[in-house]
Amino acid sequence: MMRSRPWLLAAVLGAAMVSACADPARPEAATTVLVPTVRSTTAPPTAPSLTSAPASSPPTEPATTEPAEFQLPVTITDGTGTQVTIESIDRIVPVDGDLAEIVFALGLGDRVVATDLSATYPPEVDGVPDIGYQRALNAEPIAAVEPTVVLATDLAQPVETLEQLRDLGIAVVVIDREFTLDGPARKVMAVAEALGVPERGRALAAAMGAELDAALARTAAAVDRPRVLVLYLRGEQTQLIFGAGTGVDVILPAVGAVDVAAELGVEGTRQLTAEAVLNADPEVLIVTTTGLASVGGLDGFLALPGIAQTPAGEAGRVLVYEDQFLLGLGPRFGRLVSQLAADLHPDFPSDLPSTSTP
Repeated sequence: MMRSRPWLLAAVLGAAMVSACADPARPEAATTVLVPTVRSTTAPPTAPSLTSAPASSPPTEPATTEPAEFQLPVTITDGTGTQVTIESIDRIVPVDGDLAEIVFALGLGDRVVATDLSATYPPEVDGVPDIGYQRALNAEPIAAVEPTVVLATDLAQPVETLEQLRDLGIAVVVIDREFTLDGPARKVMAVAEALGVPERGRALAAAMGAELDAALARTAAAVDRPRVLVLYLRGEQTQLIFGAGTGVDVILPAVGAVDVAAELGVEGTRQLTAEAVLNADPEVLIVTTTGLASVGGLDGFLALPGIAQTPAGEAGRVLVYEDQFLLGLGPRFGRLVSQLAADLHPDFPSDLPSTSTP
């Protein structure tokens, strides 16, 4: 099945946190800062992956490891409290974009036989069949690719589909999503444990920690604290403010920003209205690449009720990021924090720590 463009799934995607369609020519879409007279583009760094070098070294592609390294079979208790035994990782199906990214970052991408539509990074996932969307799963297409292990999060629906797969004898592992600064590294470790490669997980988590530390050191030098609002857009029907429990509430304070959704008391998501955005009074607006495209680009976005009248709209200060990079909370999390810090505080001294790739 060809991988569909997510904005065609607006009715299904609704309040989904992570769904994206990356530009094939730019698999990790650049961060775009839009201002009235200047449009500059800075590409975020590539995803970290396992290396034998110290955690402080720039991550490189993971080395090929012989199966003898794998600690299989392994029995774990997953995020639902279910005890699961994984005997083989020959055929992996991650039904979640950030889990797919983690599997590739662990050097196991060649064992991924299918993903769901939310998987858009790394570029290799474009060549992998999809089995639908994680919020509307059907057991038949998943079983048809004969997986030895299925990885999911609590976003996977309906839960009956996961039970049907278990009844077929397929190992199904539900990974916890944790919205903290340490959550992405713990998610990596959980996936690595389930796949029998804990050492790879520890190495990747250490590299992520080094990147995050460097990013936080950069942010610590910030004096200004811009007022920031993150929006999730899917055409005319789905226009949401992201608040507590979506992940952005963890990221914004970490990058020296004021989370105006928190000031508004937004729990989860709230419908975007002219009144809400004007009350928020944001100085910077953050959207995703596919979200911006779904409303007709920058002109269409500024035409939404209330947007052009905000300080951010008047200044044209809109930051645009590839969906999975911004919302996935996966292996590139430290790089996201670093990129956001640089974009929100462009006047930082040039000698501050940074994980940006030259």
